[in-house]
Amino acid sequence: MHNNENEEHWTDHAICRGADPDLFFPIGYSAPVLQAQQDAAKEVCANCPVAADCLAWALRVGEPDGIWGGTTPEERRYLRRTAEAPARRRLPVIVVRGDASESEHASAA
Repeated sequence: MHNNENEEHWTDHAICRGADPDLFFPIGYSAPVLQAQQDAAKEVCANCPVAADCLAWALRVGEPDGIWGGTTPEERRYLRRTAEAPARRRLPVIVVRGDASESEHASAA
């Protein structure tokens, strides 16, 4: 919510303002029609100056439907899963006796 009536919000600059909401919330269509509609909505998002803010908001609130910040619900679920995944550490390199790299080092010495 706005703290001040005159304060701007990212939604004030969204180019989808006033657009047909059905474009961004496709339901009940066959796969090819759904894909075409998602692509059309993503084209609008691709030219939007606040797409990153829109996506950040949708991820923060867990928006389950529609195209937000140029992403589908499935794409946002993937982004949330990867963001919540624990950090992966690199495994230590283990040199086994007789390893090719070890014999190369021995011959170079």
